[in-house]
Amino acid sequence: MGKVDICMKIRPTVLTLFILLTGIIITISLSLQYYFLKELAFNATDENMTHISEKIEQKIKNLDEKNNNIISNLELYKSIHGIPKKDERHPLLPLIANTLNNNKFIYAIYVGTVKGSFYEVINLDIHKKLRDKYNASKEMKWLVIKIYTENEKRVQYEEFLDSSLKQIRSNKSLATYDPSIRPWFKEARKTHKIIKTDPYMYTNLEAKGTTYAKEVPNSNCVLGVDVSLTSMSNFLKTQLVFDDSEIYLFRDENKVTASANQGKNYKNLDFEELRKNLKTSNKNSSSKIIEINEKKYFTYFSTLDSSYDKKEYLTVLLPLKRIMEPYNKDILISSFTTLLILLLSTPLVWLATKLLAVPIQNLANENRKIINRKFKDVVFVKTNIKELDDLSRSLVKLSISMQKYEKDQKELMDSFIKIIASAIDAKSKYTGGHCERVPELSMMIAQAASDDKEVFKDFIIKNEDEKRELNIAAWLHDCGKVTTPEYVVDKATKLETIYNRIHEIRTRFEVIHRDMTIQTLTNITNGADEKEEKQKLQDSHKKLHEEYDCIASANIGGEFMDKEDIEKIKEISKRTWTRNFDNSIGLSRDERERLQTNKNNTTPQVEKILDDKIEHIVERELHMEKDYEKYGMKLDTPEHMYNFGEVYNLSIKKGTLTNEERYKINEHIMMSIVMLEQLPFLENLKRVPEYAVAHHETLIGTGYPRKLTKDQMSVPARILAVADVFEALTSSDRPYKEAKTLSESIKILSFMVKDQHLDKDIFEMFLKTGIYKDYADKFLLKEQIDEVDISKYI
Repeated sequence: MGKVDICMKIRPTVLTLFILLTGIIITISLSLQYYFLKELAFNATDENMTHISEKIEQKIKNLDEKNNNIISNLELYKSIHGIPKKDERHPLLPLIANTLNNNKFIYAIYVGTVKGSFYEVINLDIHKKLRDKYNASKEMKWLVIKIYTENEKRVQYEEFLDSSLKQIRSNKSLATYDPSIRPWFKEARKTHKIIKTDPYMYTNLEAKGTTYAKEVPNSNCVLGVDVSLTSMSNFLKTQLVFDDSEIYLFRDENKVTASANQGKNYKNLDFEELRKNLKTSNKNSSSKIIEINEKKYFTYFSTLDSSYDKKEYLTVLLPLKRIMEPYNKDILISSFTTLLILLLSTPLVWLATKLLAVPIQNLANENRKIINRKFKDVVFVKTNIKELDDLSRSLVKLSISMQKYEKDQKELMDSFIKIIASAIDAKSKYTGGHCERVPELSMMIAQAASDDKEVFKDFIIKNEDEKRELNIAAWLHDCGKVTTPEYVVDKATKLETIYNRIHEIRTRFEVIHRDMTIQTLTNITNGADEKEEKQKLQDSHKKLHEEYDCIASANIGGEFMDKEDIEKIKEISKRTWTRNFDNSIGLSRDERERLQTNKNNTTPQVEKILDDKIEHIVERELHMEKDYEKYGMKLDTPEHMYNFGEVYNLSIKKGTLTNEERYKINEHIMMSIVMLEQLPFLENLKRVPEYAVAHHETLIGTGYPRKLTKDQMSVPARILAVADVFEALTSSDRPYKEAKTLSESIKILSFMVKDQHLDKDIFEMFLKTGIYKDYADKFLLKEQIDEVDISKYI
């Protein structure tokens, strides 16, 4: 079946060369025919669009003229100035109602005054949403809104009238609408002409409209006409050439006035670019082909004459496929003829290609060996065709070169990985060799699991690639530690940062100690009882030493601190000393920025001997959190990057690390994920990130950073977790613990297995196979190696 597939790929390639030579003249002919037909189609479409543009332009002019005439006629009536109150009827109501009735595109006619009075007549038949909003019955035809002042309050009175202008219902409420602050009112008062606003959303209709307005001469009122743009959109729909074509009217600010078939393409239209093209062409209209969402459109763009200052533009989108439909028949006939000629020629060429197919097929087989990296299996293919003979020799030479290159690349990559691991180990004198020992222990456990045909029957290391994949994962399991500061990893005391700040605190005690002595001598000089003063000084010095001893002891972090110990630290912190030097000079930029929040730098300054200051807080930069979320990490993030507060650090209940520093150390695994997921591992190494970054997970979802469970962790990932913990337990170079014996380490492992933090099957195999002994003989100190009764744990 494989040979048939290869021949089907080779022969068409050779056949294509013949088809190209014999069909070139026909192809050129078809191309020219298609070109001229396309030009014909585009010219006809352009003319049609110009005609449509003229019709739309005339429609807009007519609409503007009608609205201008309505305003011009109404402003002639002096009674238009008056705003009737509740029981009064406007003398022009019949005229306004008749005007609205004869112009279905008008939503409302109204007049407003500078004092906020308002009179408006609304056509309720303009839209169903209007009736729904006001809960208007079918008998109600007009809504009249009056806003006037009554008893020093602005009142809004609403009348619902039938077609005969008889009142059916009325409402009265406090007015909130003020016409004098509306944009149409302000714009109309700036000029003596009729203005036309930009389209805006009518709240009542939930549709766009525009307002024509003018200040009535010799009055303080503005007459307005609200026009719904729905009628213009409906008119544009009648101008659609195809059902899936689109038409847009818009202003200079790219505000759409009206549209027909407005779809998703509207958001992808660059009106500004279209306007620039039109300006460059120095014409009133232009057309071009654009592509939107992988679909081509014929785009027509033109400027419409307007009696107002703001220009209006027309854009029409026509699917290119629909324009070409009438001409596709001719192109199809020509294409069919060409295809027939080529089909008649194909059998002859097909027979000729058979002479080439066999050696090319054999070469393809050899090439497949190279693709599958079986370089040693590549052999020379004998053929009488010189070019193929040369190609065969090249493939043999290529396989030899590729074999050597792959070997060199593996060595380079392995060396680079080991350099990274060595650099991580070298960052701390306390963790040296961790990244080197974990891979060795992991491979010992993995090989034993692969050899096990019962418990781990589904886990097999099939080849060197899979073994190398796990080995690389083990070497890189802590690669994220390159981002962890050494002073956090190596933090041996609670007050340690770059240095142990106990010296700084001791100096403060020294200052207080000296101040006590000076004060005593001063008191004696001023006539106080020498014996009594010296006794007081001795007692004060003794208490001071006791307090310092308490702080120094807490700084070690060796024992669990209870609530009373923490309260003692807080009590000691209340003692004060006097600073006489400016603490805002000689600082780094970061220190200065943190100190800016505490601007009291005057001296002398009384300060607490221990304090949690604002400048001790280092704010967290959140630039990595998005990456953490992207990779599914679920670790709780502390509010601050660091908190160097002295009382805060001395109050750590267990160990020397704050929550922020523990997060920073734990963060190394998250950085490992980010780093490894971005590396373009080859197919044979694609599971390196999965294996490498799960060694801090548990079997019950309580680990980090992804809170995985056993079912979500592969066997190699669980193996790496056991290796990582055992190496850490038996390591003799950690600052925060004494070296544990072999039996103590196995016992702690058993507790973690019992808590379902580590895999029970891997732990038992680890003991049964004696891997723990082999590892101990190679890496542990002699005094650490003792007898282990594995029967307690199996």
